[in-house]
Amino acid sequence: MKREKPPTIVDVAAEAGVSIATVSNVINRRKVPMSPETIRRVEEAITRLGYRRNVMATNLSRRRSHELGLILPHFGGYYGRFAEKLEQKVHGYGYHLSVFSAAGMDPEIERRHLEHLLQRRVDGLVSHGLAMSIPSTMQLAGEGTPLVIFNGWNWPGDVVKWAVNLDFAGASREAAGYLLARGCRTVVYAGRRHGMGANEQRIAGFLAGVGEHGTEVAHALLDAGELGVAGVLEAALSVGGSASAGPVGIYTFNDALALELLAECHERGIRVPDEVQLIGMDNEPFAKAAFPSLTSFEMPVDLQTSLVAAFLIKQLGEALDEADEALLEQYLAQTVGHELLIPMTMVVRNSTQKGAFHSHP
Repeated sequence: MKREKPPTIVDVAAEAGVSIATVSNVINRRKVPMSPETIRRVEEAITRLGYRRNVMATNLSRRRSHELGLILPHFGGYYGRFAEKLEQKVHGYGYHLSVFSAAGMDPEIERRHLEHLLQRRVDGLVSHGLAMSIPSTMQLAGEGTPLVIFNGWNWPGDVVKWAVNLDFAGASREAAGYLLARGCRTVVYAGRRHGMGANEQRIAGFLAGVGEHGTEVAHALLDAGELGVAGVLEAALSVGGSASAGPVGIYTFNDALALELLAECHERGIRVPDEVQLIGMDNEPFAKAAFPSLTSFEMPVDLQTSLVAAFLIKQLGEALDEADEALLEQYLAQTVGHELLIPMTMVVRNSTQKGAFHSHP
């Protein structure tokens, strides 16, 4: 017979009709204003459910494991580089990093990751915005685990103290503007709906870039998961009609999609960049090796992981080295709210401009 899952702090909060933070305050006997009635409801909910707190996790402030957790959507490309760089960074502060894959946000795998992280008494956690659900994140926050999110937008400030995000919207705005400046009279964003927040940021930036050039610009938002690569190219070529002057500009969710579209153009005898111009995202190694080479955006992994590590180490109450402290102060000075944005740099190559092997400022 399958063993019933033990109650969590989230279950206690729901049973008592209070926030997770309130349950945590009662459990840990924190000296914060609470009415006797609230305390009574929480204690009765704990008794009814048979909840037992994770003593190891609640002792974080008194006893360090020097173990940190990182949860990623998967291990490929940018995420693998992120994990490697973050591991190197936290190692310099004496911490070990355990890395987990969300495996498509499978609820059962997520539950097992959560239990494992709490049982191992991790001192802090870093998670991609798509790698954990808000309820699971709230449970970790309620247990007192310091948390930093990266590439996560619109997370509640009472759940996540810091989100260190790449400026996908700004890059997408630049991509649309650049294609239009290169003579494209039709511009298309080819996205991946499963990218959720990151995809939405790209769409918002792309539309902003198009809007800056007037309403007469023919444009479209296409989803590669729905249409397929061939369908995306077919739809992009039909936007604006055959009378549209200039090449068709296609900005893609990532370099992998741009490479697939480039192969489809070769198959059909469509010349790149004369008839179609392509811009990707991620600046993967194959982007430079493609023919023609792909214009893309550099992912500043070193900078992003340095800031993520600095925020987490700071939350753990440890002193940063001089360089990390200066870097943190620099970005905090230009940050509004709890979401920090890191600018991205376009790397111009032959898929948009023949003979181009330089970074576009």
